Amino acid sequence: MPQTSNDKQYYIEIDGQQVPVSEEVYRVYKRPVWAERKCQERSKRCRSENGNRCTGDCSKCDKRRTGGTLSLNALEEDGFEPSDSSLDPAEIFADKLLLEELFKALDELDPGSRRICMLISQGATEREIATVLGIRQSTLNYRKRRLLEKLHERLKESI
Repeated sequence: MPQTSNDKQYYIEIDGQQVPVSEEVYRVYKRPVWAERKCQERSKRCRSENGNRCTGDCSKCDKRRTGGTLSLNALEEDGFEPSDSSLDPAEIFADKLLLEELFKALDELDPGSRRICMLISQGATEREIATVLGIRQSTLNYRKRRLLEKLHERLKESI
């Protein structure tokens, strides 16, 4: 008698033990694994003589097409050296977090301070900003200095 999908047992491995689960849970659990495997399969660019995807090492195959997966190690082996070796993923991530915190701090500012920041970001000079806001340049200078100190303190706390 053929086995139906209702009769089939599904298991996922958790801490070295096979745990029985429903078909739905099994499929949800396995879907990312299957997708990754399919993506890796599709990324192979070389083909055998009959047109099927090759199962060999594509990096050493003479049939490899351009546009395959890039690897920094492969580029370095080919003699390529990055022009800026100072790019560190940890620093980029820290900068991203700091920028997000800055945007949060800017959102919490009063409308006048927010307007000053907006005009500064647009490249306006102090004289132009003072004219737009209808205040003296020395008053603007004082407000801007206090505003930047406030933002600096807020960001220093989040670091």
